[in-house]
Amino acid sequence: MEKTRFFVILVCLFISTLCPAQSQYFGSPPVTSFSRTDYHAGTQNWYIQQGESGIIYFGNNKGLLEFDGVNWRTFELPNRTIVRSFAFAESGKIYIGGQDEIGYLEPDEHGKNIYVSLTHLIPESQKSFEDIWQIFLKSGSIYFCSRNAVFRFREDQITVINPEGGEFENFFFLNDQLVFQDKTAGLFTCNDTQLNPISGGNIFPNQRIVSILPYNSEQSLIITATEGLFLMGQSEITPWETASTDFLINNQAYCAIKLSDENYAIGTTQDGLLIMDPAGNPVRFLNKTRGLQNNTILSICQDRQQNLWLGLDNGVDYAEINSPFSVIQSESGIEGTGYAAYIHDKKLYLGTNQGLYYTEWDNNIISGKSEKFKPVGNAIGQVWNINHLGEDVIICQHKGAGFLENDKIRPFSKIEGAWKFMELKAYPGYAIEGTYFGLNLYSKSTPDSDWKFIKHLDGFTESARVIEQDSEGNIWVSHAYKGLYKIELSPDLETIQKINFYNKDHGLPVDLFINVVKIRNELVFTTPKGVYKYEKEQDRFIPHQEFNEIFGEDANIHRLLEDELGNIWFSVDSDFGLIKVREKGVFNKLELVYFNQIQEDLVDGFEHVYAHDQNNIFIGTEKGFVHYNPLHDKNFDFVFEMLIRKVSSITEGDSVVFWGNRLESMAPEGMGFNHHQNDFRFAYAVPYYEKIDQVRYRYMLQGFDNDWSEWTSKTEKEYTNLGTGDYQFKVQARNTYNQLSSEKVFSFTIYPPWYYSIYAKIFYFLLGIGSFLGLLQYISKRDEKNTLALMEEQAKTLQQKEAEFKKEVEKSEDEIIQLRNEKLQSDINLKNSQLASATMHLVQKSEILMKIKGDLANLLKEVPKDSRRKIELISRTIDADIRLDNNWEQFEIYFDQVHENFFKRLRQQYPDLTPKDQKLCAYLRMNLSTKEIAPLLNISVRGVEISRYRLRKKLNLDSETNLVATILDL
Repeated sequence: MEKTRFFVILVCLFISTLCPAQSQYFGSPPVTSFSRTDYHAGTQNWYIQQGESGIIYFGNNKGLLEFDGVNWRTFELPNRTIVRSFAFAESGKIYIGGQDEIGYLEPDEHGKNIYVSLTHLIPESQKSFEDIWQIFLKSGSIYFCSRNAVFRFREDQITVINPEGGEFENFFFLNDQLVFQDKTAGLFTCNDTQLNPISGGNIFPNQRIVSILPYNSEQSLIITATEGLFLMGQSEITPWETASTDFLINNQAYCAIKLSDENYAIGTTQDGLLIMDPAGNPVRFLNKTRGLQNNTILSICQDRQQNLWLGLDNGVDYAEINSPFSVIQSESGIEGTGYAAYIHDKKLYLGTNQGLYYTEWDNNIISGKSEKFKPVGNAIGQVWNINHLGEDVIICQHKGAGFLENDKIRPFSKIEGAWKFMELKAYPGYAIEGTYFGLNLYSKSTPDSDWKFIKHLDGFTESARVIEQDSEGNIWVSHAYKGLYKIELSPDLETIQKINFYNKDHGLPVDLFINVVKIRNELVFTTPKGVYKYEKEQDRFIPHQEFNEIFGEDANIHRLLEDELGNIWFSVDSDFGLIKVREKGVFNKLELVYFNQIQEDLVDGFEHVYAHDQNNIFIGTEKGFVHYNPLHDKNFDFVFEMLIRKVSSITEGDSVVFWGNRLESMAPEGMGFNHHQNDFRFAYAVPYYEKIDQVRYRYMLQGFDNDWSEWTSKTEKEYTNLGTGDYQFKVQARNTYNQLSSEKVFSFTIYPPWYYSIYAKIFYFLLGIGSFLGLLQYISKRDEKNTLALMEEQAKTLQQKEAEFKKEVEKSEDEIIQLRNEKLQSDINLKNSQLASATMHLVQKSEILMKIKGDLANLLKEVPKDSRRKIELISRTIDADIRLDNNWEQFEIYFDQVHENFFKRLRQQYPDLTPKDQKLCAYLRMNLSTKEIAPLLNISVRGVEISRYRLRKKLNLDSETNLVATILDL
């Protein structure tokens, strides 16, 4: 609900400054009961403590039971025995004792409590110790207390402390000191492992001490099971007789704690709970008739909200003793829905749809013992209202109206359906009664006389439950389903002079659901769209600025009421509360007080508030009444912690990944999950236990959601198909007082698949760069290849053209060469012919000269001596000519020119040939016959043949190879 704040608005209960009074309790505190079917564990609950996170833990027959405001969990010991005691360590461990079993719970890395047994450290002879009744932590040691022995655990060792008299009875922790009750030897302090007797502590032989609690700076309070109360000083213990002693003795005290307000809460086995003040006076009683499930209280715990958890013989009860509200219902003796309340002649009268009830009213009343209601015998049936007209108290009922006198009703009207009586201010001695069928007029002749029926006012027959009068004596009637009427009476009150009907045509925002109420002597009209007031001069309605500034112009105003103390109560949208006017005037300084915790219990459309004084206000509810004590100083600034209780991966089945313990000890980055684990369920709770059903939650998954969700009562949220990345699940709660809890955050990361990992991305990046560079290189090479191809094509074309040109040129050259070769060949042939011719000429010449030389030799024999000289001279001339013709070197030169370096090639291929062999080859190359060669070699024909044979061998020619052909092929 949006509100414009122009003034001081506080969200805590107001404390009156007008007249201080002692806070008192009336009725029973609101009690929430939990049975075995709720928590699914054992019947009995032996010990209760609140953990650091706000979770409530119970020592239960089935094990360690815990409740977080939403869900119950049970942890069973390995031997599945009763847990009667446990203790919290700063490390987060929970030390537990069962039957013949001790150990501790410690969260693992997933927040799941894992049990570690210490029983193996106990000496074998001491292991049958039965139940552990108390566990204390002191100076680094943990004391497990059984009746057979106390086991001190320190530095992974167990030390056994045995009782002096054979058996311990009970164990206490008082002012940082361990105190043990020996069943026969009395009280002892325990220093480390040493037992020291307490002076005077032996006065309790075979008497069970329930508890020893701080009392004052010098004394402690001892509460026994059957012997009452004692005060223990430094040197003596004395009985303490109080107003509570008999109750405790008669009902057998079993457990006790000291409360934050210095009172004591004492549980009994026979009659529930007693709250006792420091003077020993009973302040409050709670038992089965006052809302508890049973009368046997085994354990008590006061939580951070200063309310009580009660471990019962069968179940658990939560008593809101720190609430300014207490309930008056069937347990108090009344039945039905509450419609009217009034205190008259020191009696409290409550009217319901079942009748009228009363009880004695005393400011010193003890809650739970003295307010038992009785029915007013002749007031059976629906009571609508209790009106106080002068000295008269009029009870308006379905069956009519009557005076309240001496706890009885004296009827004076049997007209059915008496809604309300209202004395007419403009006409003293007259009153109007609103009924089911219109208005009735009554008169009173003298102050001491009775109200007498005069007549029914004709002309108006609608139901007149909501009626008010203005300063001019006009009667305003509001009918939820018909509309708003202003009835003008005739001056003599005999008739209805005029009836005006008002709707949207007269400035109202709606036609129906309009209520009229008088506040500070001003008529105020509430509608589903704001508050209005009447302007007589214009005969129209205009918005009421002051109220609309408080509630908003479009607020759905169900009801406004002004109580007997001037406080203004409102029921607006889903809010119920009051506006407290702090100073004179209507709207100077205000306080807004919200009572949403009882809003759902109100009687819709029939909201009733009766303020007797500044610490006793009664409010009608569907189950009876609520007593509200404004002087009860409740701290609404209580900080409550949000909890994430379980996180499950639901991708494949339902696998718990976080069990709810010590979330703060996890790494800041939280948990990590594979990419296929992307479906999660988050379970959450807030350990705020007042009006649990009115707690609302909102959540947000950072990294997925853009904003907080709407407020919801759901305590689980699922997310599916989450992408990879970092996430933070945030959740927050809002309690019945519109206070916000702390935010709780669960951080986690969904890792990408390996092909999306950072290394893969680096690889992809490098691969991309490589691919890009490769692409560039490919493009470059492609372009280069294309360029080369183009160049090659161009070159090929050019080559083709060049080839064609070259071909043409070569053709021409070939022709030229051919011609040249032909010419050369012709020249060679010519030279060869000439050489052969010259050679033949030389051969012939040599033959002739040889013949002449022969002839001269023959002639030399025949001629005279004197002529021989001349012949010898001629012969020598011939020899010289022959030697001249044998100039081989000159021959070689000519021969090589004609036969392309024949001799050079011949020597390279056959380096072993002699000059004679070379000459023979040349002559054979010239295709000379043996006979022609013989004279050239100056040998015989036979010698030529021998030379040919030898040449074949040197040329490695077989007999079938032609020698001349071989030489020609060189």
